[in-house]
Amino acid sequence: MKIPKALIFDIDDTLVDTTPSYRGSIIRTAAHFGGTVTMEDIARAKANGDANNDWVLTQDLLSQQGIRVSIEEVTEVFEALYQGEGDTPGLKLLESLLIDIKMLGAWAKRFKMGIVTGRPRKDALDFLERYEIQHLFGAVITMDDGPLKPSPAPIRMALAALNETDAWMIGDTPDDIRSAVAAGIVALGVIAPADDPNDAVNAMQRAGAARVLKTVCELEGLLLG
Repeated sequence: MKIPKALIFDIDDTLVDTTPSYRGSIIRTAAHFGGTVTMEDIARAKANGDANNDWVLTQDLLSQQGIRVSIEEVTEVFEALYQGEGDTPGLKLLESLLIDIKMLGAWAKRFKMGIVTGRPRKDALDFLERYEIQHLFGAVITMDDGPLKPSPAPIRMALAALNETDAWMIGDTPDDIRSAVAAGIVALGVIAPADDPNDAVNAMQRAGAARVLKTVCELEGLLLG
């Protein structure tokens, strides 16, 4: 693969481990409404695709168990868990980086970099500011900007913002891969911390990943040529 001029990253389970935060919020929100959801259930749903909105995903998983709850109710409970409420800290504080900040900074000196995420903009910016890496990214495209992955639209928005067409997209789900392929750029998969490695590799390869990495840090080897 030819070294690109730009790198576009997903956030969740690519740059940061959301096992205890977003995925934990799905499990605990489902439990609030009487449902039982496991990490395996979440991984399976994400592998099937069209699962970039965790509020909708939670509602769908509940619906599969015969539990009918409005998206407004699901969102309210989910957000209280993730953001925190009153004296209870949010599960977002349990997130941890999956990439060395110095390595990320070194990449930013060599490549234009962008973010394409299914997070709301406030959550994406909160993450970037919490780790003081917002200045490394020339484009941040979120769920507030238009269609979610697997649509190619958010990646095309990032490419336009970066004024670039030669890019690699790095993400952890088939939705990330399909979005990149449809946008005409190279798609690289990375295995989410909570996913079964074999299942994740197979799902992303079927979606069109040029390569699947064990961690995002393995990208360094590819960028060195």
